[in-house]
Amino acid sequence: MHRMLHPLRTTIVALLLTASALALTPVDDAHQQSRLIRLSNGLTLNYLVQGSPQGQPIVLLHGAGDSWHSWDQVLSLIPSSYRVYAITLRGHGWSDHPQTGFERADFANDIALFLKALDLHQVTLAGHSLGSLVAQKVAADDDGRIARVILIGSGPGIRDPQARKELAESFGALRDPIDFTFARDFQASTIYAPVPPQFFETLVAEALKAPAATWHGLATQFQHDEEPQLLEHIRVPVLLLWGDHDGIFTRADQQQLLQRIPHAELKVYAETGHALHWERPTDFAADLLHFIASSK
Repeated sequence: MHRMLHPLRTTIVALLLTASALALTPVDDAHQQSRLIRLSNGLTLNYLVQGSPQGQPIVLLHGAGDSWHSWDQVLSLIPSSYRVYAITLRGHGWSDHPQTGFERADFANDIALFLKALDLHQVTLAGHSLGSLVAQKVAADDDGRIARVILIGSGPGIRDPQARKELAESFGALRDPIDFTFARDFQASTIYAPVPPQFFETLVAEALKAPAATWHGLATQFQHDEEPQLLEHIRVPVLLLWGDHDGIFTRADQQQLLQRIPHAELKVYAETGHALHWERPTDFAADLLHFIASSK
């Protein structure tokens, strides 16, 4: 989930295309594999896997309109001693594109079936935006596979009626093929600090892969109130990561999460927008690894 669409500002273009955009060590492709898995519900998901098969598992969930490429700048920063699974959610990327089934429970069930199919335990589950809402549901319903959760750019759902209305209108108006300007402006609207130009091009390309049915389903899903007591049912340690220029979820939303999730802590990223792992990948990776080490 991202901020509702607004016109792309010249200043954002400058931030994205500047030659001084953040440079990172290239991802080592030799130890990564893109795979497909057919779940027991008949749905096929695309995911990237890297690291030692015996390593502690880290599962990464992206936001609306993204794919496992959302984590491109982070993957090379995670030691190979961990087993990392970056999953593309249904309706996105090269995962299946069903016409229906875009409720939070549908996404969460896919992830639960994924964990079961690969028999993963002691999982660190990290989700951004839409992925964070899915992670909330997975953790609340967990049968003992999840060890800890990281919620990035998250909240207790979209509660503002006007925001819900704008989201429904923006997503509901989309038709196939998805318009390039929508994909570009949508991704740019979530960014505050510079990101590398090539990475931004990847984000736009991935947004174009999500068909209109996915956006329509998400628009409907975001109109619903959150499941009662869902947050209170999360019993594992939770790290909340939030950028102080997040245009979707507010500081008040973070306080709601802190108050309602029994074992939650918050870290605020200064001068950072909604997609903080895009803007501050090195900081995010360090916080991820520290949280794993400190919450054993």
